[in-house]
Amino acid sequence: MRKVAIIALLAIAGAALVSFASYKMQKNASLQQVPGYVEEAFQTWMKTHSKSYASPQELNFRRGVFLQNYFTVMNYNKRPSTFKTALNLFADLTLEEFTSKYTGVKVPQSPPKNVRTIETNGLTQIPSTVDWRSKGVVNAVKNQGSCGSCWAFSATSSIESAVALSGKSLYNLAEQQLVDCAGTTGNYGCNGGWMDWAFEYVISVGGQELTSAYPYTAQDGTCKFSKSLIAASISSFYDVPQNQCKQLQAAVATKPTSVAIQVIQSFQMYASGVYNGAGCGTSLNHGVTIVGYNISDWTTAGQNWWIVRNSWGASWGEAGYIRMDSTVQQPNGICGICMVASYPIV
Repeated sequence: MRKVAIIALLAIAGAALVSFASYKMQKNASLQQVPGYVEEAFQTWMKTHSKSYASPQELNFRRGVFLQNYFTVMNYNKRPSTFKTALNLFADLTLEEFTSKYTGVKVPQSPPKNVRTIETNGLTQIPSTVDWRSKGVVNAVKNQGSCGSCWAFSATSSIESAVALSGKSLYNLAEQQLVDCAGTTGNYGCNGGWMDWAFEYVISVGGQELTSAYPYTAQDGTCKFSKSLIAASISSFYDVPQNQCKQLQAAVATKPTSVAIQVIQSFQMYASGVYNGAGCGTSLNHGVTIVGYNISDWTTAGQNWWIVRNSWGASWGEAGYIRMDSTVQQPNGICGICMVASYPIV
């Protein structure tokens, strides 16, 4: 009976996701469609995340989305796995809504131009553990908000660390400058972009301002860049050879590195542990930064991982980070993480 009840509840949740327009017609949607314990969880979740909705229709729609995500999270966490999911701040969004608002990478059709084999004196010399956070060259996790500017955050994170590793300060550089101004090299602000194009822009104008001088707004704006306010600059950048995860490891051993991945629902709801990306593919849609790894071998699943810095705030995942299993989905890497990677040169 319990199995039948769960199937019925999932069917109800699926019906709630038809479209917001059709849901407006259901002004008197019954709260009895949602079990009491899920409604209680929804009300608690709304208070925790200070959520409110513009109309009863939208409230009912979001309740239906939450219902589906509730059982999705419950089912993920019942499986034997190395990671856990949770009803986080994105629990009232469908995957389609989420990826349209909180990702934003646009991978070009042409192959990378500045591919460089990483010089490491032999792969056996690469350390098995690296964490650049412990070296004081990685800023606190930032939040892109509902703007498809992940590309700007990934590129800026890599630039900040590269500059700090060159012997200068760890600056807090302005992602908004890239959002507003980097269209000259192919980016689309909150509608997406590419880390290499961000590096090209920073090189072309001579550098990047501080966030204090050019604050982040999470929306497209008019370019206000001032050359006189440049705080940091780079001279070039390199692309890691595609689909070569050991070369990516070598790159991260030298400095934090920008990568693109595919975000799926389990990633959206990730809470902790070593993410194994079951069902994850290579439709790259999100830009992040690898700031370290724990890779003693390439075969032991759940015990070897990339340390990935995200841009959804510190309340998501492991204080804004996710550990992604380095042993699965070769040669592309988990969620395509080894497909396209690059890092700046100061």
